[in-house]
Amino acid sequence: MKEICTVLAYLLAFTCSAAIAQTKLDDPKETLKNEFWGKLYANGGETLICKKKFSKKSILVTESYIYSTLWMRDNLECGTPRQCREHDATYRKLTSDLHNIYPEDARFELERRAGKFEELDASVPISECNIRRVFGVIDPPDDVKGDIARSLLYMHVTYDLPLYGDLNQLKRWNRIDPPSPAEIERNNQIREIQGNDNPFIVNPEAADDIKLLH
Repeated sequence: MKEICTVLAYLLAFTCSAAIAQTKLDDPKETLKNEFWGKLYANGGETLICKKKFSKKSILVTESYIYSTLWMRDNLECGTPRQCREHDATYRKLTSDLHNIYPEDARFELERRAGKFEELDASVPISECNIRRVFGVIDPPDDVKGDIARSLLYMHVTYDLPLYGDLNQLKRWNRIDPPSPAEIERNNQIREIQGNDNPFIVNPEAADDIKLLH
């Protein structure tokens, strides 16, 4: 039994540390058009936080990068969005990774911008889309906290990016809101498109072994 536990612990640690980056997509504009809206959400779907159903891409729904593109640019020090797209191959790869992109209500996303995801206490009232928000911090609904945590942890581990958010909190969100059948199916579809899984959807327990990289 001891040997079995040792093997299982090793496998969990390996799964966490061996997060594989996608290598197929490197044009963010084409990725959004052809892969995100053209394949992943070709038949519509539901926005992540606001839970608004849509049948197709429109001005009312837009793409939302859970790990903000602003944070990526700050880390890479590559300049403006246009400069980064034109001159930084890493930025193009990061912004083409579908595991970090979700559909969202366009008005809400405009207001969210690069807001950090953290827990806020009950003194902050619940507002639109069932969130709490104050000073650039957003406390999302409980039923999407795991989705957000797994996306942030994936970007942190896979691309060695700084983690925006408390690691222990994200681990807790991952535990209290495990992957739903819809999230698992989305992961499977993304694997078909870009060739890699989010390992924290395939094996959520692996998130508990993450050590802060920055």
